[in-house]
Amino acid sequence: MRHIPLKKIIYFICCFSSFFLVNNTYSQCAGSNNSFTICDKEANANYQTLNLFNKLNGSPQTGGVWKSNNPLNKKALDTTSGIVNLWKINRFGTHSFTYTNLNCNESATVTINLGGYPGEDNINGGANACSNNTKVDLYTFLDNNLTDLNADINGEWEEATNTPKGFLDGQFFNAQKAEAGTYSFTYTVDDVVTCSSKFATILLEVHRAPESGTAEDLTICKTEDFSLYTNIDLFDQLSEEDTDGIWFDIDGTNQLSDSFDSTINIQEIYNNFGSGIYKYDYTVYQTHGVCKEKTSTVTISIPEIKGQFQVNNQCLKDPLLIEILYTNTNKDEITYNLDYEIINSNTNDLVYTGTINNITNDPNNPLYIKTAIELPANTINKAGKYTVKATKISNVNGVICNSLEILENQFIIYDTEISIPKLCFDGINAIITISNLVDNNGEQSNNTYSINYIIEDLINGSSKPIKNQEITFTNGTGLLPVDISSFPENAIDYNLKIDSPTNSGFICIDFNFSAALIPEDIQLDIVIDNVCNTTEIKAVIDAPIITTGKYTIEYIVSEESNSTAITNNTTILTGGIANYNVDISKLETGNYKVTLKSVQDDTSRCRAQFEFEKTAFFSINGNPVAPTLDANQTFCFNSDPSTNEPKISDIIVNSGENLTWYENNTSTIPLDTATFLIDGEDYFVTSSDSKNTCISLERSSVVIKINKPSIITSNNINPTFCTIDKATIANLDAIANKGSVIWYDSLTNGNLLNETTSLEDGKIYFAVESIDGCEFTTRLPFTITILSSPKPEYTGSKLLCSLDNLSLFDLEKDIVTDNNSNLIWYDSLQGGFEINNSDKLQENVNYYVASINSSSNCEGERLLISVDLSKCNPEKYGFYIPDGFSPNGDSVNDLYYIPNIELFYPDYSLEIFNRYGLSIFTGNKSAPSWDGKNNKSGNVATSGVFFYILNYNKDNLKPIQGRLYLSK
Repeated sequence: MRHIPLKKIIYFICCFSSFFLVNNTYSQCAGSNNSFTICDKEANANYQTLNLFNKLNGSPQTGGVWKSNNPLNKKALDTTSGIVNLWKINRFGTHSFTYTNLNCNESATVTINLGGYPGEDNINGGANACSNNTKVDLYTFLDNNLTDLNADINGEWEEATNTPKGFLDGQFFNAQKAEAGTYSFTYTVDDVVTCSSKFATILLEVHRAPESGTAEDLTICKTEDFSLYTNIDLFDQLSEEDTDGIWFDIDGTNQLSDSFDSTINIQEIYNNFGSGIYKYDYTVYQTHGVCKEKTSTVTISIPEIKGQFQVNNQCLKDPLLIEILYTNTNKDEITYNLDYEIINSNTNDLVYTGTINNITNDPNNPLYIKTAIELPANTINKAGKYTVKATKISNVNGVICNSLEILENQFIIYDTEISIPKLCFDGINAIITISNLVDNNGEQSNNTYSINYIIEDLINGSSKPIKNQEITFTNGTGLLPVDISSFPENAIDYNLKIDSPTNSGFICIDFNFSAALIPEDIQLDIVIDNVCNTTEIKAVIDAPIITTGKYTIEYIVSEESNSTAITNNTTILTGGIANYNVDISKLETGNYKVTLKSVQDDTSRCRAQFEFEKTAFFSINGNPVAPTLDANQTFCFNSDPSTNEPKISDIIVNSGENLTWYENNTSTIPLDTATFLIDGEDYFVTSSDSKNTCISLERSSVVIKINKPSIITSNNINPTFCTIDKATIANLDAIANKGSVIWYDSLTNGNLLNETTSLEDGKIYFAVESIDGCEFTTRLPFTITILSSPKPEYTGSKLLCSLDNLSLFDLEKDIVTDNNSNLIWYDSLQGGFEINNSDKLQENVNYYVASINSSSNCEGERLLISVDLSKCNPEKYGFYIPDGFSPNGDSVNDLYYIPNIELFYPDYSLEIFNRYGLSIFTGNKSAPSWDGKNNKSGNVATSGVFFYILNYNKDNLKPIQGRLYLSK
């Protein structure tokens, strides 16, 4: 018989109850009940906003409220609008919602038969678990692409037929028991009314968890032979571990060369680091992200139990407290007997010995965590540095490694002394002497300290704290000034207590003393409005109040040269501030002095001086007139060390004495007369009266001009010129800095030279900079070299023939110059353009040739050459007279002319006649060619024979006659 699950029975009861309610509830303003079925809510996103009000039967009225009959659906329902989100209901089955309208106090219910949603399959590697997980929640693998839609939670999980049974408990799978592998599960949601059941399949991959093994710690006593532990493999301290992990040196012992090294040397660890606990982590990393790495820790313990004497620095007058603090790594209870001693660390003298039996140390009992020994005051009777140390440890119990040591400790005993040498002090401080202060080495201190202390007035009961006051010690002794000025006048007894620094001998100071300040003296002053032309004098008195006497105060005015009083006045008072006008109304022009005196007769404690006097000097109309001098003065300074650079003392002053110079008209800082003058600056001077030191009311000024020539600079002091350059001094490269360049014919003295002076070969010229006649002391020499090149000589003929096609180059063979020169051609005697020697000769053209020295590149004087190209011998060049031509316009033999006749007979003339003896053409050098036309009428001649007469007009040659034939 098939077993019916309990949840299906419950579902049946719910459906039956809903049916009963649907068929027995009737409402008016709330509408009437309704039920419907939804099978595939996941397929329709509109089911997130299902309007229940629209599902009510009847004629419901708005204004009511909704309620979910199942509290689990509360978050899915908007109780005001009746909008329900079915995607937020993750349980298939029947769900009812009641609408209540308080206007009629009626309700109606909407029932939804909601089909199940099992989620989506997850069979493509999306479900993974680690083999150490005993409770894998399969719901986490029900997949879909919608963040707002989840699988129902009231379905049923089952193993697939190919998956072993016994590891599934509801929705949880025990992957640890199942071990690594692939497992298949189905999740089924049952049918609801007309909605069929559905299922989703999960294919779970269980990945093996890393295993770092079980660690076994290793304990070694420091008394053992560590040579037996120089090659310890940490893997030997693990069991059941994976072998593909890596090691980590947790405490930095530097024993592991890399993460795969597992061998350590415990002897080295102890030698380098001593006793302690040293840990090494072995970590095996996961093969899949679903698992976590696993770490086991191997602990190497080198236990130690030891004590340490601890004694704070303290005062000799206080009981001596000695403590023993323990290091007990295993926290075991131990007992022992102790013999100890105290010695002077600097002298090694033994000062105390002691024995304590049955000492107990128990880290687990607060009463025995440490050991305390208290010795009476003055056990040590001298300040210094001391050492307490164990001399014998016996009857030791409870120590694992059978060893116990008590380490020594050093401490300082202070016996600081303090005294005050006298009762009365000047100023505001009582000076206290502190002595026998030792430093941290127990020696007399030579350090500086910043201290805090409290000074208390024992008579009036007031006190004042002082912070960060520095005091310096020499050989243990220092002076401390203590300000007692703020305390009342009757205060005389005080207490001084230093409370910082606490780690020094100052903590031992708690000092009662008596001290008083010497009373403040009266202050006398004379205020003069203008000591050189005084119009007002005040006697100023600031007298401290005295209760046991009075002040007698007098002023006297007299001439400066004697003490005979001209005016005087006397006043008696007991204190206070007073100003008196001194009568000078009757004084004439001159120099005077005023004396202010005070005598007092009080009996104040520590009073030392009773008479005081103040004297001041003044003048009536005592200012001298200002000095006179030229307002503009010029100086020459050529920077030569042998000459003195101009100073203030070089300025010429026509009148005035006791001169004082200033940089401007308002400066109060005088200038030293050795101050070097600055070009362009103005200086101001006053005079003073030697009798009263009064200075002139006005300052005279002078503007300084300093001419500072400098050495001439040049890029070439050994210039070379050519003779043809006709160089003068103006051609020399001399550059002045500020002034002008002038020239001399000698290094010193000599004659001044004009710039137009012609330069001579081998001569030296001297340049110097001059500024307004101020010359620099050093002249720059220029040594001149002038090179010449000879003028060429032409030895050839100038009567040539143009038919020879001659160039300038052909002329050069007849030009005579020296062997070290080349020729250059120009088109003018001066300047002009250079001509290439390959240029053809032309008649009636002037050519100019010069020689250039190949070493100096100097060019010589130019030679004029002009040639006649008409000297051609007809016989030599095949002269002939043509006997015909054909002017038919075919560009061949269209003109009649005698070739090159102008070269042989430049003044020739040619006349042509027709057969009738009429002249039809006359030609010459300017019109050599006949085109077959009558050059008088312009008519074209007909073919036939024509006659010519040729006049040579040269060398008395006779004219010749001939004939020619014109053919068309």
